[in-house]
Amino acid sequence: MPYRISQIQFHRISDNYKYLLDSNIWIEILTSRNAKSPRHKRYLTFFSQLTSNPNVKIVLPALLVSEVLNRILREVYMSKYAIKNGLNRSQITSEYYKTVYRSTQDFKDSYNSLCDDISNYSASLELISDGFGADVSFDDIMSNPPVGLDFNDYFYFNLAKKNNYFIVTDDKDFFVEGIQIITESPSLIERKNLALVKVV
Repeated sequence: MPYRISQIQFHRISDNYKYLLDSNIWIEILTSRNAKSPRHKRYLTFFSQLTSNPNVKIVLPALLVSEVLNRILREVYMSKYAIKNGLNRSQITSEYYKTVYRSTQDFKDSYNSLCDDISNYSASLELISDGFGADVSFDDIMSNPPVGLDFNDYFYFNLAKKNNYFIVTDDKDFFVEGIQIITESPSLIERKNLALVKVV
């Protein structure tokens, strides 16, 4: 089966398409950085195109929401809070997150702010069941995962395959067959081109 990997510039958004945005894309959308690379700007422009089309949906399973919230709270907000309170980076541990940061008002405010930010796109979102046990069986997830995919990515792969979703990702490990991937990852694009050369 060929690799169905395309760059944003070569993808045409059509009515009734459904997209599953990988956590790395959501994190880019929800965290503000002043200076963004041209590559990341292309993802943000693509996201804007998706959300401005009322006939297109971005699917959002609970597992993905959990992954995005947890990563941003740990990697962005907790770090800012800890440094503001006199800690250096080596003192910021997972134990600090559990025993200190989660009980702070800063955590609650940041959590609510992130949820509000996601809710702002509710007109474009389709909240979906993870389908574990229905759409995605135990055997689908537990047997023969593609090399390089962690559990969550393999789960998203199976969801996309079963439901014909496009996956939008910047993850270089998402080099898999059987699903449609949209990316600006130079590594993924290069690997796809090398695979095409081998076929020819």
